[in-house]
This record gives sequence, structure tokens and C-alpha cells, in this order.
Amino acid sequence: MSDSQLTDIARFCSHFPNIDISCEVQDGDNVRAREDITLQVTLERDVEGRTEVGPVDAPRYPKAKDEGWWMLVGDTKTNQLVAIKRVSLQRKSRVKLDFAAPADAGKKSYTLYFMCDSYLGCDQEYSLTVDVKEVGGPDEGSERE
Repeated sequence: MSDSQLTDIARFCSHFPNIDISCEVQDGDNVRAREDITLQVTLERDVEGRTEVGPVDAPRYPKAKDEGWWMLVGDTKTNQLVAIKRVSLQRKSRVKLDFAAPADAGKKSYTLYFMCDSYLGCDQEYSLTVDVKEVGGPDEGSERE
């Protein structure tokens, strides 16, 4: 490879996004059927000494392009998309995704997808489980007359 090609590869690698994700179901022990589930997602980009995040390294694209990020939550058993949000990300961001709990109680599995519209190979996915309780279940301390 030529020095020019090696320089191009090094430049691209320095721009390729490395993003750490953590997620948590807020009030996860008290999710009731048909109520909203709130997923709190923390995103943090590893910038390794760079001072700013710039446009995508796409020399053949006709104009400067910024990264586009999408966060999705899907139920793979029913093949349904339950939440989607466009995310703007520079260095660190916190994102809330709200979606409705199913009508039936029990442990429900979801997949969180984090996807980029600019770079191949940096999409991520995470599995999460939510224990959905019955509406008006024994934890709700109902009054007797």
C-alpha cells in the first residue's frame, strides 16, 4: 500500500465511532400491564484525544455529512417495533425511550438497537427483559371496606 492509502485508512479509523451504551428500565420493579415503560439509555463516545466530533469521513459524498443515529426498541417474538427515536450524539448523551407495556403480565423480552446511517459495522444491539405485573396486583395495597 502507498503512504497515501495508509493515511486514508488511519484518518478513517480515527473518525470511526466507538460508543459505549448502558441502559436501564426506570422503575423496572413496578411495571404494570398497559402502562408506559421508560428506558433510560446513556451513550458515551470514546474520542481518544480528539477535541471535537466532526462530519463523517466520506470523501466521495457530494457534501459534508453529519452522523445520524437511531435508537429502536423491538419485540422480536411478535416482530413489532415498539419505540424509535433519532438521536443526536457528540460526546455524551442521555436518551429516554417510552413505550407501552403489553396487556398481559409476565417476563417480556425486548431488543434495543442503536444504528448509524453513516458507518457500516458500528450498529449495536442489547437484550433486555421487563417483568410486567398485573394491573391492580398484590403490590398495590388495595383497601377493603
